[in-house]
Amino acid sequence: MSAPPDPWVPDVLGTGFRARTVDLGPHSAPHSTATVVRYRPGDVPPAPGSLRGAVLYLHGWSDYFFNAELARTCAAAGYAFYALDLHGYGRNLTDEVLAVADGCPGHATDLADYDDDIAAALDVLAEDGLPGPEGRLVLMGHSTGGLTAAMWASRHPGRLDGLALNAPWIGSHGSDAVGAALRPVVARLAEQLPDHAVRARLRSHYYRVISEHAEGEWPIDSRWRPETSFDITPGWLNAVLQAQGEVAKGLNLHLPVLVQTSARSCIRPWWSERMRSADTVLDVRQIRRHASDLGTDVTLRSYEGAVHDVHLSREAVRRAAQRDLAAWLRGLRRRRPQPEAPGPATRSTAPP
Repeated sequence: MSAPPDPWVPDVLGTGFRARTVDLGPHSAPHSTATVVRYRPGDVPPAPGSLRGAVLYLHGWSDYFFNAELARTCAAAGYAFYALDLHGYGRNLTDEVLAVADGCPGHATDLADYDDDIAAALDVLAEDGLPGPEGRLVLMGHSTGGLTAAMWASRHPGRLDGLALNAPWIGSHGSDAVGAALRPVVARLAEQLPDHAVRARLRSHYYRVISEHAEGEWPIDSRWRPETSFDITPGWLNAVLQAQGEVAKGLNLHLPVLVQTSARSCIRPWWSERMRSADTVLDVRQIRRHASDLGTDVTLRSYEGAVHDVHLSREAVRRAAQRDLAAWLRGLRRRRPQPEAPGPATRSTAPP
C-alpha cells in the first residue's frame, strides 16, 4: 500500500516554507478553503524539546501572508511559525475562485466566521505536535487580523499563552463617536444587503510604500494584495464595527498582550512624503487608546518611522520591532489552562 500524499506543498515564499490547503466545507462557497503556511528553517523538522512553542499569524483585510522575515524572527526566538490565509483571501484566491462572479473576497458578516479557519489551523499544528505539553501558543494578528485574533482570544479563554498584535484595528478612525454613529446605520444596511459589494475601494497609498512594484521593497502578489482594496460589503463593515464595540466595553483578556504600532498616522486622499514613515490606514491614537481595553497585561510599543504594518517598515525600524517581538516571545511563560466560557461551538474541519 502506498503512503498517502504529503498535504504540504512548496510555497511561493521559497525555501523553508510550505503550504497546506484545508477544506472548510461548502457553507462558505466559493470561499471554502483556508491555507496554512509553515516555516521550518532549512525545511528540517525541529528537534524534540527544542521549541518554546508555536505562533499562528493572521493577516489583515485585502491581504495575505508574505513576510518571510517575520517567520524567521519568530523561529529565532524559539517558536515554530505558522501563518493562516483565511478563506476568501490570499492563496485561496485561485484563478478558478476568482473567476466565480459571486462571493466577494474578504467578505464576512461576523469575525467569528473565521473560527473554523483558526480551528482547522490549530488542528494542523496539533498534527505537527505543537505547541506541545509545555509549549506556548501565541496568536498574532495584523490590522483586521489583529481585531479577529483579539475577539477569538476573548471567546476562547485559556487557549493562548500570548497575543501579539501589529496595528490592530481595535478603534474607529478619529474618535469613538464615529464608530458609535456608524454602528446602527451599518447594522441596518447589513441586515438588508449583507454581501452587496460597494464598488468604492479604499486607497491609502500604502501599496505605493510597501510594494516592489511601486516604491517599496516587498514582493507582493497584486491579485492577493491589491493596490486599492477588495470591494467593501455592509456585512464586513458591520462585523468590524460590532467587534470594535466589544473591545471598547473591555475584553478582559487574562494573558500577555503585545501591541505594536507606528508613532503616528497620516491618513489623507492625496500623497505626502510623510506617508513613507506613518500609518496611512489606521488611527494609531485610537489603537493606543483602546489597547488597555484588551486586558490586564498589555505591553504597548510605538515606533518612529513605522508604516501601517510595523514589520514592513524600513529596515532600521522593523529591526527594532523584531527585537521587541522576539524579547516578548522569549519572556512568555506557560499558563495553566482554564476552561472555556460557554458559547457557540467551533467546528474543526481540518482533513485527517
